[in-house]
Amino acid sequence: MSNAVPHELNRADERILGELESGVRNPSWLADQLDYSRQYVHQRLQLLVAAEYVENLDHGLYELVEKPERP
Repeated sequence: MSNAVPHELNRADERILGELESGVRNPSWLADQLDYSRQYVHQRLQLLVAAEYVENLDHGLYELVEKPERP
């Protein structure tokens, strides 16, 4: 049984997931590429981890686990 926390994606989440489709990234890189603050990207990544869309690989690296299906 999954412990995923339901999460409604916003535009930033969609953009972060899009970048993670290309490979492992860190919050600083994502913030620079997407023009968000590092703190905001980190916050969104934590929600995406809780929803089990993204995995924290430690050392500040994140990887896409599953891209959510769009209705």
